[in-house]
Amino acid sequence: MAGFERLHPHLQHAIVNDLGWRSLRPVQDLTIDAVLDGANCVVLAPTAGGKTEASMFPVLSRILAEEPPPVAALYVCPIRALLNNQEERIGSYARMVGLSAFKWHGDVSDARKKSFRAFPSHVLMTTPESLEVMMISQRTDARALLAGLQTVVIDEVHAFAGDDRGAHLAALLERIAMFVGRDVQRIGLSATVGNPQVIGQWMQGSSARPFRLVDPPKGPPARDLVVDVCGSVDEAAGSLAQLGRGKKSLVFVESRARAERVAQAMAGSGVEVFIHHSSVSREEREHAELQFANGENTAIVCTATMELGIDVGDLDQVLQVDAPATVASMLQRVGRTGRREGRRANGTFFCTSAETVLQAVAMARLANRGWVEDVRPAEHAVHILAHQVMALSLQEGGLSRYRVLDWVRAAYPFGGIGDDELGALVDTMVSRDILFETDGLLSLGTRGEKLYGRKNFFELYAIFNSPPVLRVQAGRDEIGHIQAGFVQGHDGRKGPLCFRLGGRAWEVLEIDWSRGTMAVKPAPAAGVPNWLGPPGVLSYAVCQAMRETLTTDELVGVTLTPAAKRELDALREGYADLLAASAAPVEESDDTIQWHTFAGGAINRLLAAGLEELTHKKWVSGNLSIRSKEAGRAETHLALARLADLRWESVATAKAHAMVRGVISKFQPCLPEAAEDRLLAEKLLDLPGTLRFLAQTRAAVAAAAGVGARLPDAAVDDIPDLQPELVIPTDVETYQPRNRVIWVDDIAGLSDACAAMSQEPVLGLDVETLLDLASCCLIQIAAPARTWIIDPLALTSLDPLAPVFASAAITKVIHNAQFERRVLAKLGILLDGVFDTLDTSRARHGRDVDGGHSLAAVVRRELGHHVDKTQQTSNWAQRPLTDAQLRYAAADAEVLLALREALTIETSPVDETRDTENLQ
Repeated sequence: MAGFERLHPHLQHAIVNDLGWRSLRPVQDLTIDAVLDGANCVVLAPTAGGKTEASMFPVLSRILAEEPPPVAALYVCPIRALLNNQEERIGSYARMVGLSAFKWHGDVSDARKKSFRAFPSHVLMTTPESLEVMMISQRTDARALLAGLQTVVIDEVHAFAGDDRGAHLAALLERIAMFVGRDVQRIGLSATVGNPQVIGQWMQGSSARPFRLVDPPKGPPARDLVVDVCGSVDEAAGSLAQLGRGKKSLVFVESRARAERVAQAMAGSGVEVFIHHSSVSREEREHAELQFANGENTAIVCTATMELGIDVGDLDQVLQVDAPATVASMLQRVGRTGRREGRRANGTFFCTSAETVLQAVAMARLANRGWVEDVRPAEHAVHILAHQVMALSLQEGGLSRYRVLDWVRAAYPFGGIGDDELGALVDTMVSRDILFETDGLLSLGTRGEKLYGRKNFFELYAIFNSPPVLRVQAGRDEIGHIQAGFVQGHDGRKGPLCFRLGGRAWEVLEIDWSRGTMAVKPAPAAGVPNWLGPPGVLSYAVCQAMRETLTTDELVGVTLTPAAKRELDALREGYADLLAASAAPVEESDDTIQWHTFAGGAINRLLAAGLEELTHKKWVSGNLSIRSKEAGRAETHLALARLADLRWESVATAKAHAMVRGVISKFQPCLPEAAEDRLLAEKLLDLPGTLRFLAQTRAAVAAAAGVGARLPDAAVDDIPDLQPELVIPTDVETYQPRNRVIWVDDIAGLSDACAAMSQEPVLGLDVETLLDLASCCLIQIAAPARTWIIDPLALTSLDPLAPVFASAAITKVIHNAQFERRVLAKLGILLDGVFDTLDTSRARHGRDVDGGHSLAAVVRRELGHHVDKTQQTSNWAQRPLTDAQLRYAAADAEVLLALREALTIETSPVDETRDTENLQ
């Protein structure tokens, strides 16, 4: 039955008669089925592809059918502007069937919010920060308000999942589920995401609902991408104006300062120019959106603030100065065009250097292959847990430390955080007077009040940092805001401070620091303020695509102007000899040594830190290379040979602390030292990527260092003869692996291994990770006669594993499968057919059995064997692994097969739970 036919009759009638629709799109039919079947789902469709209707029609239908008390559905957006834009659309869909919707965010008046509290709407449109306000505010009874909640729809879910706001939202979903006492349905909407299954896991939390991915087949992309080159921003602005005359254009740039420069250069060009970025006031941005929607010869110069689905009417073209940092951003931006019948999406890049020509072409080639970045949800987010401890203490009017995880344990960002780690966090916060503990209840301490209690706990509503700013006012009109650091750096002896904001020049009349305001008047000319912000960091995948673009003439999916083609050809000629010699060549000149890694900014930062530790000389990193003017040839080659021997977790911690200027998170003062180390390393560097780069380029690095590549043996046959390294209990025998062990680090070996695995009915499965960052370093799979040890760091693809692990016909025996499920999901691998020995042991003996349910405890209890765990915390990223590590890895997978036999004698198989403790 088509999805439309399952909708409530009143809604069917409204769709046909009020909207005049005669059919639904495939994504809408499929989503209606998924939602009405009760599944959690991620819905993928292009910009303007009908995702809003796909989610809201079945939600409204269920409200009509079941008549829950309002609020029955939440619609959560990442930015206020998107909520404002969606308000009329969602409100009209609700009204046409006699329901109502209400928008709640910081710009909505108190009077309207008070009215809503008294008479709630069926659909509440809001942001995570406003949800937090409701949860901890004394003015809103969130329990009563959300008592009838059935569904949460998360728009632009990819914009949430990859950062701390997503971690905050995941925690809020768990707290709301505790409030309402039911399994609230979760629906995520996105146009661009490379790993939707991981997004599904991030949303799932404590929900026991099945997950469904709605991703209808799509034809080849219908878009036209053109790359041009200009000598300067002013020259680019002239080309933008020429191309924009008589059309409606969005002009994207990569910074607020660049937006002001481009808007200034386009002034007087015959095109009506508006400006849109986060420092421009809400009124100015809304005015720009309105004028643009109704204009014909107009352009908005904007940053990512216009990247999400804000509707500005029919759009003729997207223009871009240089290139965005991600393929996802490029697709979001170009996807704003081509919505009219017979029109194709289009985007033109005006690049100001040969390097950005290369970047734009590489991104276009990746997009043409259907590639888009994976979203990496925050994990082990202790800093967000610190925020939640304080928020819960306010929400509950005091909270026992032993109940914190009851509220949020199942949230994806807190996976692996157990009672001990929470205890260390709370102890640290109490010792620093951020929390106060009395009679077993936590509340804000004196320092906590100073840090987070001002303006009615304003700092606890949002998890992101906001730099000190001054509100810029011209008379009664608010123009926007300027960072205070820019103003404080002005030398008054050089005359009055003038700057550009909102596309206009202003002169400062007066600054009221106590009120945080700045009075200004129009000025004839001014410079552009230097907003503080992170430097542009490109990913490993984009930089590798740039390297590939230098070595091939293929230009499918993008057109280059003659000028851009000449720039790219010149780059190719300059790199030709280098890239022919090695995948990661080292170039030596008179005074500089440069390692062309093409590894991306975050990986290169860490590689540079490793080289600095080994050479004691300064190395400078960029996106494509690392260079030094101090290091000599011999010491550089020696350092390259020794990179694999470094303890990279320690290098990452030291480098991250050296990079920090200010704070990464406003909740850093709450963190124990180990948690802060991990936070900084995860935010600033890419340790997993660095380990993969070193493993996958071993031969190239060894060649650059002038030594032979050191690789593990292809097979380790003598593992059973190795002796244990520690003293073991005398009453039990140490478990010894018996299988032949096969090392797999190339795609041919992996394909052969997977062909053999597919013939086995049962496999033991284990993984080894870095303890700090949960980077997968090893995958061990045991059959009755042989064990494969797979090196995911060295392999560029794990695709052959996917059908084996996803097959329900092959039983995978795992201890604490939730951990493996999450680790493997990050590698694009999903698990089915799981027998979890942790769950089975708990079902057989109860959760509180003497000795617990760790793998070692269960093996001793069921098999009478001791499991040697001395290698558990060893360096699993090093290559080659030691014999002791190989023995340990093989034993952990092989013993699972014997353990399954012992546990199934009296107990039926039990699939994994949602318990997130790591009992590896």
